[in-house]
Amino acid sequence: MDMGFKIIDAIKSNNTCEQICKLNKNGILEKIIPEVKSMKEVGKCKYHKVDCFTHTIYALEEFEKLMRENKFPSHLKDEIWEYLNKEAENNLKNIDLLKLGVFLHDIGKANAKTIDENGRVHFKGHEKFSGEIALNVGENLRLSQNSIKLLYNFTRYHMYLLTLYKKSNTSHDVMKEMFDTLKDDIIGVMLLGFADINATKKLIEPIENEEVLKTYVYYILTVYLYKYKKNVSF
Repeated sequence: MDMGFKIIDAIKSNNTCEQICKLNKNGILEKIIPEVKSMKEVGKCKYHKVDCFTHTIYALEEFEKLMRENKFPSHLKDEIWEYLNKEAENNLKNIDLLKLGVFLHDIGKANAKTIDENGRVHFKGHEKFSGEIALNVGENLRLSQNSIKLLYNFTRYHMYLLTLYKKSNTSHDVMKEMFDTLKDDIIGVMLLGFADINATKKLIEPIENEEVLKTYVYYILTVYLYKYKKNVSF
């Protein structure tokens, strides 16, 4: 019996995190997405205190909290919600696919895992594996090609924000490359990146001010919407 509809119902609900946890508890989640099993077995490293599955649940919580609070800057709010509420396919919105993307963003870590000569665990390039797995998940769920592309973009490029944040590099060339690649999907990728980083940092640096991270997100989206998209030099 095809149980993919259970995932679709979960991402369309007002509490996707709770629904995903129920599917996991009932043993259904791994039947729909077999790679979930490996998510529970990897993930702990210098930067992550919990396994990959637990981290993605925390990230989903952060994302849904961000949506509920709805405290986006006034000059971005309408554009963000217009993007999130855009229909990706019949009865599925961008926000639904984005929640699935949040859950799948680190699913490629098992494939990317390496251990260096000092015994340290690394997951370099895991986003590429996550993107490929997301394509398969989308096909298995019988999503439209547009939805599958969205899911791929969210997972494949979710590291963009972290890279900018760590390097403090929001140069013209760096941002133009992002915008050229993602177009409007930069909105979803930045929101996913925020949820991802915040879920990680709260366990490592609980006193870290998340407003600093939001500043990066809102600055990037401002440049995209008001300069790049309007063909204004930046």
